[in-house]
Amino acid sequence: MKTHLAYFLTTLLLFFAPIQGLLISVATAIALDTVFGISKAVKLKQKITSRKLSNIVSKFVLYQSAVLLIYTIDNFLLGEFFKMWFSIPFFFTKVVTIILIFIESVSIKENFEESFNVDIFKLLKAFLKRSKEIKDDVDVLK
Repeated sequence: MKTHLAYFLTTLLLFFAPIQGLLISVATAIALDTVFGISKAVKLKQKITSRKLSNIVSKFVLYQSAVLLIYTIDNFLLGEFFKMWFSIPFFFTKVVTIILIFIESVSIKENFEESFNVDIFKLLKAFLKRSKEIKDDVDVLK
């Protein structure tokens, strides 16, 4: 019985091996969001409860399960259709992964802005304006 279980688990691991990077990317985004969320709570002196922290586990399981399920559908049903048009393997799986990472990135941005009371897009706009001014100054010196 142990041999059959070992074969089954090995088969699953080998089946999902092509998307291990995508799974790690989603897990990293969730971990970063968690770090920024905890730092926001500490900075704003909010209470950190086990209920809020347990949401991390459910989010992790839900996101990873979604990627695994989409990969399975992509591999057996959608893969050939998307390969004809885009020639990108596991296209649908990669799109879903990008969407999940984007969701986590927005959450990271919101946590950062609340923690430090800044607007990232205003800072980025000011930085780009300043870099354009520096470029213009360098061009004048040439």
